[in-house]
Amino acid sequence: MPFKTIRFEAARGIATVTLNRPEKLNAANADMFNELIEAFGRVDADDQIR
Repeated sequence: MPFKTIRFEAARGIATVTLNRPEKLNAANADMFNELIEAFGRVDADDQIR
């Protein structure tokens, strides 16, 4: 699933999550919270990410 309100990158064992709603000054909303939960789930499920 592609994210709309965050950017998620995982490389060489490190995950980077960046808030990506510049038009709203990166204010959080329900969509962002749901995407953060999904991103953290991906990190938790991947043993290669520390």
